[in-house]
Amino acid sequence: MFAARHLGRLTILATLAFMFASTGAGRAEIAQTMHVVPVKLGLKDMNNTERANLWKMVDEYATVDALQEFCGKTTGIHKRAWNAVAACVEVSSLRRVLRQFNSKKSTYLKAWQDLYGEEDKKKEVCERFKTKLVEYTKIMNGQINEAANMCKNCFFC
Repeated sequence: MFAARHLGRLTILATLAFMFASTGAGRAEIAQTMHVVPVKLGLKDMNNTERANLWKMVDEYATVDALQEFCGKTTGIHKRAWNAVAACVEVSSLRRVLRQFNSKKSTYLKAWQDLYGEEDKKKEVCERFKTKLVEYTKIMNGQINEAANMCKNCFFC
């Protein structure tokens, strides 16, 4: 009886480990075999604190992206973020986040242009934030890569 319980637990653990290690088509085959229904997560699955943190991060990404664009660089951060999590996040949630991002970015970009639109002021601001923008972009890229890996290895998705 004791051995049977341990064997059963080992089988479950091995199956779970295999599922976490599987990607792409492998997950789909396992899902069919084990009758697992893939799901996508959305904003409704987040608690208030998680949503507040998400909106804060969206605001920070929009701030950096607006300044990058103001300084003549495009990051494509929103496209990369979308692609990173599209497989495991509901499209309606992605669209809502993207709308918020675009709204914030537009507001920040207009503010940068209004305050520092003259060429000499623009050059000064862009030079002042140059190293910070590289640092912030690197952090955001790391966060997007982490999200992509989490999504790719998602047990529920």
